[in-house]
Amino acid sequence: MGNASSTGGIPSFLPSQSPSPALPLIRLNYSVWCSESVILRHPPAHNTIPKNQSCTSQRGLLTATAATLTRLPASLALLVCLLLGTVSASAQSARQTLQYVGPSQLDSVAATSIAADDLQVSPHPESDAELAGTSKGPGSASVPLVTSPQSISNSPGDLALAFNGLTHRDQRFAGTGAYANTQFSTEPPDEGLAVGNGFVLQTVNAAMAIYDAAGGRLLQGPTALNQFFRLKPEINRSSTAYGDFTSDPRAYYDAQLQRWFVSVVAISTNPENGNFVAPTRLLVAVSDSRDPTQDWKIYSIDTTHDGTAGCPCFGDQPVIATDEHGFYISTNAFSLREGFAGVQIYALSKQLLAGGAMPVVVHWNGPALPGGYAFSLQPVLHSSFGTDDAAHGVEYFTSVADIRNMFDHRLALWALTNTASLDDPIPALRLRSTILNVEPFGIPPDAPQPAGPTELGSLISENQPFVATNDQRMQQAVFAGGKLWSALTTMVAVENDPKPHAGIAYFAITPFLQSGVLKAEVARQGYVAVANADLFYPAVAVGADGKGAIAFTLSGAHNYPSAAYVSLSDSGVSDVNFLAAGAAPQDGFSGYQYFGGGGSGRTGDYSAATVDEHGNIWMAAEYIPAGPRTLLANWGTLVGSVSRAQAAP
Repeated sequence: MGNASSTGGIPSFLPSQSPSPALPLIRLNYSVWCSESVILRHPPAHNTIPKNQSCTSQRGLLTATAATLTRLPASLALLVCLLLGTVSASAQSARQTLQYVGPSQLDSVAATSIAADDLQVSPHPESDAELAGTSKGPGSASVPLVTSPQSISNSPGDLALAFNGLTHRDQRFAGTGAYANTQFSTEPPDEGLAVGNGFVLQTVNAAMAIYDAAGGRLLQGPTALNQFFRLKPEINRSSTAYGDFTSDPRAYYDAQLQRWFVSVVAISTNPENGNFVAPTRLLVAVSDSRDPTQDWKIYSIDTTHDGTAGCPCFGDQPVIATDEHGFYISTNAFSLREGFAGVQIYALSKQLLAGGAMPVVVHWNGPALPGGYAFSLQPVLHSSFGTDDAAHGVEYFTSVADIRNMFDHRLALWALTNTASLDDPIPALRLRSTILNVEPFGIPPDAPQPAGPTELGSLISENQPFVATNDQRMQQAVFAGGKLWSALTTMVAVENDPKPHAGIAYFAITPFLQSGVLKAEVARQGYVAVANADLFYPAVAVGADGKGAIAFTLSGAHNYPSAAYVSLSDSGVSDVNFLAAGAAPQDGFSGYQYFGGGGSGRTGDYSAATVDEHGNIWMAAEYIPAGPRTLLANWGTLVGSVSRAQAAP
């Protein structure tokens, strides 16, 4: 690492910089105003979301202490800013063109070292394109109280296999040939995971790799995503020219087609300063066979004009899934200038796509959600593919009802019907939505982490006492056994502890269509929380038999950021087991004021979980491993599996 050392001072190669003023650490005692921005242990420009216009004249007050947290009293109920939504249906859509980019393949051999590291981080820090200066309303629910939290087990539970996945060092060093030493240091580690046919494919930030599912042996990669997707390198360190920006990769193995899918958002940049410019794209890679180490085809969807206002736009955090007939992508569109530009949904025939044809792309621009606010729709993954139904194919989506509310007790459910028509020259799809009441949830506080050795923090004389937990948006969802399972991060009160914690709210919803109307019932719901620690970034996977797991990151006063999970079934969840215990504090650049942070390091926007064709549960979550690191970050990931017979609490 050259001149990097734990001297406590700032070395000569670091420019001097005045420290930013300390941010207030707001815990549970605060006032909520609809017209003001509320921060819960977050930097000012982090986790702010579109303004709730319907409650700007309302005001609410949330005050909680150790005494009032023993139950859910009426004094904790918040003002209702929006009424429950009504069922809606929309047939409005547009047709777009899919473009073929070319063939690709992962590297068989990855770079293992570079001549020297530097302090170049991405000019576009991962902030989920959320809008600084906008506000949240108080919402219509109270702080969830967990009176019987789960315990933390020191055993690995029912793990059949666990191995280290991609790390920041892997991502930084990824790339060969013209792509060698062209990667930025990037946080947080957003990841995707796909498993099938004896392979494990993992994507994290700007890199991807393939492992042997039998023992975790690295087979290909790590490969730079810009290299795999035939883009310009992120940065040419010789000429200082900026290239294409990529982010938010996702991966999926379709056991029905026996094909692999990888997606990423791609934004062009000004080569002189790295600023975002048009055009923007969604890139989709499809394997030519069931073997991901062989050839792939790359496709592109132009998203420059996909938004309700303010375009040129880009599709933030694309999420992918398939049903029997279609391949689906959901994004949050944001203007390159400023502002949220609506949810975007794309649907196309997976059969035609996998066969090398150019299917029609059906596109919804800013679908409305009566009684709520559409944001971060999660298309559901399918544990198995059954026979067709009366609706001629249904793909479900789920989201929180209104992300602008600090607390809520409602989820939104969406159904895209007649997906079998995606194989037709002119598909005829219909999008429906409804809102249902569930257990309360709300924006989580950031998670504490214990003090420990920090190579970067010592170098710049700063501490990073917290790990960012982001917000309460819906995370990964899966459809199995007639139920739609999902989970999100929420604030919880644990027993008599006066401090708020981050925990997980999970849901099992039974959706159905009745006379063309979308309806849903809550089959099961609950919380995952522990005393003296915080849980965040859940990813749920459930097999066709109803057994599954939720993977997440755990951090607390006595636990470095760790990869953990609970087993899940219709009867509930197990105690918390470690995939891998953290070995040190989060010590990445994103949380330090020197690099523009506010004391909360970014460990990830989402974890990943999936079910292979044999019904085994696979998970990937972020943690801080021991071992080689770079100067600017020390995050890592752990990939683990639970066999089908063991996946139950």
